Amino acid sequence: MTQGLEEVFKKIVTFLNKGKYKYFVIGGIAAGTLGEPRVTGDIDVDIIINEKEVGEFLDKAEEAGFLFSKVLCIESIRRTGVFQIRYGDYHVDFLVASTALETMAFERRIGIKVYGTKGFFPTPEDLILMKLIPGRAKDIADVEGLIARHGDKLDRDYLKTWAMKLCDEAEDMRIWTVLNKLLKD
Repeated sequence: MTQGLEEVFKKIVTFLNKGKYKYFVIGGIAAGTLGEPRVTGDIDVDIIINEKEVGEFLDKAEEAGFLFSKVLCIESIRRTGVFQIRYGDYHVDFLVASTALETMAFERRIGIKVYGTKGFFPTPEDLILMKLIPGRAKDIADVEGLIARHGDKLDRDYLKTWAMKLCDEAEDMRIWTVLNKLLKD
C-alpha cells in the first residue's frame, strides 16, 4: 500500500510526540504551514538527540514501521549530523541540532495542527533564519513567503540580532544583507 505525504506526516509526528522527543518540523512542510504553501516530497525534522540516544531512537523507529539501515544512519550522523528514514514512498530527513540558533528555536517552538495532527514547528522568525543559512533559491522563496504572510508581526530585532550572530560566526555578511533586502530595511 502506498502512503501519501499526509499519512507519513501523521506517522512521524505521532511517533515523535509519543516518544517525547524534542523536535520541530522544518523544510517544505514548515514553509508551507507558516508561509506560502508549496509542494514538497519529503518531511524534514530538526531534533535534539545525543549519540547515546540514537540507537534506542532507531530501534523504536523500526518497531513503529520505519525503514532504514541502522549502521548507515549512525555513520551518517557521525559524518554529517543528518540521517534519513523511510515510510512508504516518502523519506524523513533528520537534522541533529548542533547550533545556538537551533537551541534557541527549540525554546521558542510552537505547536500547530497539520493534517489533524499537532506537530511542533519553529517560529516564523527562526524558520526565516534557518532558511537564510543555506540560502538556496527555494529557501529564499520560502523566506519571501514567510515575510509576506507575517510582515509587521515579525520580531525584526530578533531577526537582525541573530542574522548578525550568524554572519559573525561565518565571517560572511550574506545572511544580514539578504535579510535586510527581503525585509526592505
